Amino acid sequence: MKREARLNFIAELISKEEVKTQDELVNILLQHHIDVTQATVSRDIKTLALVKIPAESGGYRYDMPQKNSHKANQLSQQDLVYRSITDIKIKDDLLALTARPGTTSLIKSHLLEQFRSSLFTVIIDDDRVLAVFQDGVSAKQAYQILKY
Repeated sequence: MKREARLNFIAELISKEEVKTQDELVNILLQHHIDVTQATVSRDIKTLALVKIPAESGGYRYDMPQKNSHKANQLSQQDLVYRSITDIKIKDDLLALTARPGTTSLIKSHLLEQFRSSLFTVIIDDDRVLAVFQDGVSAKQAYQILKY
């Protein structure tokens, strides 16, 4: 299966089923005769910018980021971003955020959308975000907004 078709399959799959881990996703894809490795699935998750949201059965599951422009959805997405941040520290032009695992792609998207003109770069892993701002004043403004 070609990459684009696989990405579409994954997007469709996670909209219908509760998929909580990369291993679970690999196993489902293999059951559907889609030959993948964990590394391939990891890249696909990053490409799709999947986020983790609370699952009905407990824990967190993968979901597509919501790009809907409706005000209510933006507010709920912003609320999810703020609830995902568990710690925030500032030093000069740097913001270091700790977040619930799997939510950093959503936080990165939010930072880029809200602070694009004052950001230099944003680096993420599974539960940490490092935002580098153009200057300390911009970092402090973002800190004031995000700390609540």
